[in-house]
Amino acid sequence: MIALYAEGVLLGVVCAFFVGPVLFTLLDASLQGGFLAGARVALGIAVSDVVAIALVVAGLGPVLTHPVGEQVLGILGGLILLGFGAVLALKAHKVDTGPSRRSVAWPFWAGFAVNFVNPFVFSFWVGAVGGVGTRHGWTLDVLVPTFSGMVTTILVTDLLKAGAASALSQHLTGPVLTRARRVSGVLLGLAGLGLLLRPLFATALEL
Repeated sequence: MIALYAEGVLLGVVCAFFVGPVLFTLLDASLQGGFLAGARVALGIAVSDVVAIALVVAGLGPVLTHPVGEQVLGILGGLILLGFGAVLALKAHKVDTGPSRRSVAWPFWAGFAVNFVNPFVFSFWVGAVGGVGTRHGWTLDVLVPTFSGMVTTILVTDLLKAGAASALSQHLTGPVLTRARRVSGVLLGLAGLGLLLRPLFATALEL
């Protein structure tokens, strides 16, 4: 079990270097709201990963990675990313003035949603579960420690990223933070647009 957990940790370290919409969401929350905001985003990402893994292990992987399932997730993900991107870009100059219930819960759900509706995330976990199951077996005694190591490592590295971004924000001026938020918003919007246009590109390549 220790060896399986260690293997999961190594795989999680590899995942820590992935760059995508969740990274922009995590960094923006940490720069604007401090470490606790970034930590909530990281927790939302981790919970969404656990849910995604559970769905794949339960046998829904083929459904979620089917062209129709991927298209549905792509549309939902694209719309959500476009929405988040527009909010960040258009309200970049606004700063939260108090710890309202919405501001406390929002980073968690932002991290959860941005990660969960990304079809590439499900494709990754389908491949990861398939690879681990093929090598070591499909029992929970194998899957639980391996993916516990992966998710724990991803969470810890995300917390480190949140801490680094929060520390950096202490040395940045208001205009710089505003520009950083606008850049994050544009990148999220482009990622969302890419998900929405992905079926068109796939169709064009088939012609």
